Amino acid sequence: TTEAVMTDASAGIDDLGMTPLKSTTTVAMDFGRVSLDRDLILYLFGTPGQHRFWFMWDDLVKGAIGAVV
Repeated sequence: TTEAVMTDASAGIDDLGMTPLKSTTTVAMDFGRVSLDRDLILYLFGTPGQHRFWFMWDDLVKGAIGAVV
């Protein structure tokens, strides 16, 4: 799972302004692999939206030919 119960450690880090009832937070990335054809494989990386994870984008987009937003 990529979700964990929020603790006091997330106070001031995770913005709950738009989701005051949220009780979990993202702790990892999602990854998927879909074989579209024998020679065509689609790799999917789901990145968390929190600002503290933005550094990952630099490495994830290298070699990418598209994005799903």
